Amino acid sequence: MTTMFNSVTGEIKDFLIQHKEDFKLIVEIGTHFGNDTIEIRKLFPKSEIICFEPDPRNVSVIKENWNSNNVGVLYELAASDFNGKTTFHLSSGDCSFWTDDELWSKKEWSASSSIKKPVKHTEVHPWIKFDEVIEVDCVKLDDFQPLNEKIIDFIWMDVQGAEDLVINGSKKILTHTRFLFTEYNNEELYENQLNLEGILELLGPDWSVLSIFSNDILLKNDKL
Repeated sequence: MTTMFNSVTGEIKDFLIQHKEDFKLIVEIGTHFGNDTIEIRKLFPKSEIICFEPDPRNVSVIKENWNSNNVGVLYELAASDFNGKTTFHLSSGDCSFWTDDELWSKKEWSASSSIKKPVKHTEVHPWIKFDEVIEVDCVKLDDFQPLNEKIIDFIWMDVQGAEDLVINGSKKILTHTRFLFTEYNNEELYENQLNLEGILELLGPDWSVLSIFSNDILLKNDKL
């Protein structure tokens, strides 16, 4: 599903608090409604926060939700392994049966959208639909100038099965990224989705596991 279920709470919040004095640049890939970004900003009032979100429905909510340019810098882009246009599968569905939060329950479910085609997702979560495909802009983070040559302290990645595409487009910046927190799933919810073993293999031997949560993992770059 989405790291919204962890939010910036529990063990990951404890980890972030430990680094609230030394994290200068944070990158959030898959910002959704921007709720976690707000909490991250509270913990890191002076840090640079760069965010990526391609779903126009979510972008609209972010702009209303933040009410300030101080939360983060938003780029309406999907991170991938090339620069240009890509198809984007919009998720929808009624989630009011498990939440009365108006931000969620009165909107179509937009937390499972992906540049990857859904496969087992509709079997595992039959209430979530993928009835519309749009075109969005995508970027290789290695070619994204604002991140060029900068030390990235923390990447929060929630890209719904597209972890391999983001990693393959971020080989250079990952060499100067200290920590990576990403969602994963060991079922092929999306087409050619890597399981946890595949993600670790793609990242390579420079990365070690700090913590594994229910469907999220926190990793450290041992070279930095």
